[in-house]
Amino acid sequence: MAELEQKTLFALDCGATNWRLYRLEYNKFADRVSPLGEPQSAPLTSFNERKLPAVICLNPEGNDLDCFGEVAQQQLETEQNREQVREYFKPSIGVHLEKNPLPHQKRYTHAQGMQYTRLLLEIVINQIRAEKWRDQAFDDRLWFTFAYPIHWRYDHQGKIFQEYQELVHSCFGDKFDQIRFVAEPEGAILCLQHRGLLTTEKHRGITVIIDVGGSTTDIVAGGVDHKSGNLDFLGRYGEPFGGGLYDAELAKYIADELKIPASALADDPSALVSLRIAGQRLKESLSRQLLHSPKSEQSHKRTVTLVLQDGTVFRRTISLDASHFKAATQHLDEKFRQLVDYALEKLSLQPEKIGQIVLVGGGTQLFSIMSYLRERFGKERVVLADNPDETVVYGIGLEYQASFENIEPTIIYPANTSRDKTADISPSLTKAWFLLVGEEQ
Repeated sequence: MAELEQKTLFALDCGATNWRLYRLEYNKFADRVSPLGEPQSAPLTSFNERKLPAVICLNPEGNDLDCFGEVAQQQLETEQNREQVREYFKPSIGVHLEKNPLPHQKRYTHAQGMQYTRLLLEIVINQIRAEKWRDQAFDDRLWFTFAYPIHWRYDHQGKIFQEYQELVHSCFGDKFDQIRFVAEPEGAILCLQHRGLLTTEKHRGITVIIDVGGSTTDIVAGGVDHKSGNLDFLGRYGEPFGGGLYDAELAKYIADELKIPASALADDPSALVSLRIAGQRLKESLSRQLLHSPKSEQSHKRTVTLVLQDGTVFRRTISLDASHFKAATQHLDEKFRQLVDYALEKLSLQPEKIGQIVLVGGGTQLFSIMSYLRERFGKERVVLADNPDETVVYGIGLEYQASFENIEPTIIYPANTSRDKTADISPSLTKAWFLLVGEEQ
């Protein structure tokens, strides 16, 4: 006779700029599970405002961590330690397989991207054991779910995804294999379904979900069954474009404002890492203001001090308003517009057939992206999810229940797969979950 079991699930979204951790308790009886509440953020002591900055500082030998997270960010202020800081390394994973990698993908080698991910993940897993599991060994009461960029699964015969699986498993050791892997768009859809954002009667036609992360953008399209909230999957498209690219451009803007000679930065390339963080903070402050007050002309200011390795000090209060932001990042805004155009073409979507566009991911809070989408598709059709930067991690926390109940939809088709993507949405479209438990199933 089956016995009632209690399971604990930890969901991890290891993003390009921040990592997030959620927790959910489940009751399991035979082949049925029921969640005890909803996924909740479970920050560790190293987290700052529910997130862990994906930044590490290597030891002098370069083979282990000296510090990580916000503490590692602080090392950017010390010119002697700055060379050991590594951030925004996730985009470099898989770079060796790309024919024409973009500059931000070439910041590190693939091996370095994997090494830095391993170092940070091992620390986080140890902290989870110490702070959330009373220093006990992980056992069959526990599951871990990891989000991953969907293109890792489909591009290059899935080689990147397979290597990532092996990396994650190695961080837990041979005795623990209760690990699940869920594509980021899957997590986003599960979260939106659970929160009722895919069931409204107000929006008819095709639903498009745009997920702008720190390093990638994924666009998923489908038709919503307005009774069940399930999504009849039509297709997806993605590119290595994310909010981190804006940080890099703002770093250049700050360097110009500080009047740092290009030759000085060439001699001290680690200085740009420090300026990226300053640019990110200015960007986030400005976007928060303009999302609530689009016509605001307020400037956001931050005093930036940069000490180069030769001892030269640059210090100035940097001001950033909407006009300066747009001037520095106009080419990125144009790139995003082209990305949306190409996605619509690739997915055979006509704009007038789109009923709603749901925005998830931290990058969708960027005011210039939001303004463009509202202008193009209409303000009433563009919906920003609550806490969009936590949508994926929330959703992958629900996947354990979904796998038992066959909750749909699924993402099983790469964007270039040939299939009928007409504007007519048929409930007979093929539906099936694609879940990975352990190695694969």
